Amino acid sequence: MTSNDDKLLGRLFSEAAHAEIPDGGFSRRVMRSLPDDAMRRARLWRAFCVVAAVAMAAGLRVWREAAGWIADAAAALMASAHPRTLLLHMAACVAVAVAWVVSEALRSERTGW
Repeated sequence: MTSNDDKLLGRLFSEAAHAEIPDGGFSRRVMRSLPDDAMRRARLWRAFCVVAAVAMAAGLRVWREAAGWIADAAAALMASAHPRTLLLHMAACVAVAVAWVVSEALRSERTGW
């Protein structure tokens, strides 16, 4: 085969890979009905770790100490930083939060959760 044929085939297959065949949601329903043991175990492990972390934090009374750390850091930042720098930090925090929300929404759309 010539390189021109290779290019034509490559273009055909790349276009076909991105095309969706309308099936009325059948594929999504099938994928949701399949058992997903690995994801289930990962979710259970994550839930266990969160519960354990909250229990440890409550037991060690970390909340009060962490609130003090955050307040001290915010006070130091407010006292030493230029207002433009503060605005930049706040914009970066908002951008990270929005990116996280969007990525979680896309992930839940892909996995059906």
